[in-house]
Amino acid sequence: MLKHRSISLFVATLAGLAGLANLGRGQDAPAARDQPAATDRLLVGNKAEHSLSIFDPVTRKELAVLPTGKGPHEIAISPDGRTAVVSNYGAEEPGRSLTVVDVLAAKVLRTIELNDEAIEVAERIKTRVFLRPHGCAFVDDTHLVVTSELTRALIVVDLSKGVVERELRTPQTTMHMVSLSPDRKRAFATSVRDGNVALFTLASAEPPVIIPTGKGSEGLAVNPATGEAWVANRAANTISIVDPTTQKATKELPTGDLPYRVTFAKGGALALIPCAESGEVYVFDAKEKKLLQAISISRDGSEQSPLPMGITVDPDDHFAYVACGRGEFVAVLDLRESKVIDRIAARAGPDGIGYARILAATAPRK
Repeated sequence: MLKHRSISLFVATLAGLAGLANLGRGQDAPAARDQPAATDRLLVGNKAEHSLSIFDPVTRKELAVLPTGKGPHEIAISPDGRTAVVSNYGAEEPGRSLTVVDVLAAKVLRTIELNDEAIEVAERIKTRVFLRPHGCAFVDDTHLVVTSELTRALIVVDLSKGVVERELRTPQTTMHMVSLSPDRKRAFATSVRDGNVALFTLASAEPPVIIPTGKGSEGLAVNPATGEAWVANRAANTISIVDPTTQKATKELPTGDLPYRVTFAKGGALALIPCAESGEVYVFDAKEKKLLQAISISRDGSEQSPLPMGITVDPDDHFAYVACGRGEFVAVLDLRESKVIDRIAARAGPDGIGYARILAATAPRK
């Protein structure tokens, strides 16, 4: 019996060695090999240079600079990370277009002129143009919503056709930023001048619900976990938190000077608010609605703020990237250590910023 057991053990050992040899030759690869690799890109809009910079966030090197329309303000990234859309806000003359970019290939795909030629109307007198496009967000792979400040409209753009498909009117005098509900069926949009936020139902032609928030309502993000809209009131130095069910601002939190934007990390557990004039990023516990810390962007202790404005977070929640208008750089915040660990040199007028992750398994463009 012992002899037979020894022979069995010997055969099993040989089989194990053969399996290891096969793995070495690339056969029967372990599960880890099946995990798709990803390519990450950091995108920064340069308002004063009318361009878009594409960085490798790992090496923190600029890979490409692409032309946009005048005054690129905000950047929307498609769900698969392959496409970026830049809103061309304009300078002295109002902008009226979007620049569509292939992120991985680092090339401009097209410029979409924002007019109502594709919208069916009972009687068309003349073609209208949607001026001062600003906030933008993807609804699905091929559609996004864009605010048009001077036209008082939230427009739905079909990227596959390159046209404005629909418009949703608003009484707001300046509709600036937009953010979608977790199910992407509703959109919140802020008005700096009116100090409020509009709540649109995208499938409806009904006017939006207007919700008072605070003076200078500008920055905006919807918590992906709760659906609450966090609105940064730049003139009041506060954050208003809007309940999507009651459609009212239920909480107000103090911030540093001139809260400019809002973004979330860790699945909505943390809210990050760059405060331009005080030179800090406020970090809130989003569930408890309490301040955890204020991270200073000025490493040298300078009294002059570097003007932190646009902000984005990588999908792993390790780093936040903050576009700084004074000094023209992107601050890299380590969210685990709660401090600035690096600065990436930027071009003239960095503001809008976005992070794209492209999975290798994503089908190539046709």
